[in-house]
Amino acid sequence: MKITLSLEKIFNFLFPPRCAGCGDFSSYLCQKCHAALKRAETPAHEEIEALFEYRAKAIQGLIWKLKYKNTRPVGRILGELLYEHMLLKISELALFSGTKRFLLVPIPLSLQKLRLRGFNQMELVGQEIEKLDHAEVLKYSPGILIKTRHTKPQMEIRKKEERLANVVDSFAVTKSEKIEGESIILIDDVTTTGATLLEARKVLLEAGARSVFPIAIAH
Repeated sequence: MKITLSLEKIFNFLFPPRCAGCGDFSSYLCQKCHAALKRAETPAHEEIEALFEYRAKAIQGLIWKLKYKNTRPVGRILGELLYEHMLLKISELALFSGTKRFLLVPIPLSLQKLRLRGFNQMELVGQEIEKLDHAEVLKYSPGILIKTRHTKPQMEIRKKEERLANVVDSFAVTKSEKIEGESIILIDDVTTTGATLLEARKVLLEAGARSVFPIAIAH
């Protein structure tokens, strides 16, 4: 642990974190930019919650740093933003439905994309949420949902119909007995038409989940 912390300090000294919003050398998201974050006004889909607008510079920068630059400390920041929202969602659901425990399931990557990137950014975010969940209302459950085939990146497809077709039959549940009767919070980084989250939700429900609540960081 001490070695890891020392290496992190050396890395931060050589490559100091810059705010994804304003570029200030302070942290990956400074207090000013954090306070200025605005929630997404239009939902990606009536069944999907999206926290922020993807066009917001700070959010777009954070996701880009984690997803394509492997800046892993950003996973902690995004995890905190998601968890803060989840607490409100969980309180609401506990009040109206009595649900007090949820499985936390990240959208998986195909094996091809996982080999290329080396990691699943949403699994890193999920791990950070698990660390924050001292109340233990979430059970982090990676690996239950898998990507069965490689698909073209949704952001490269313009037509909604083609996006929907692109992800059909691309997910599967590995251990249906672990989700039977369970309530699930399904997380992803960016959603546009909602095709990916809706397809994954459908597969989880068909496998026996009681309910599935898709949440994306940005829309």
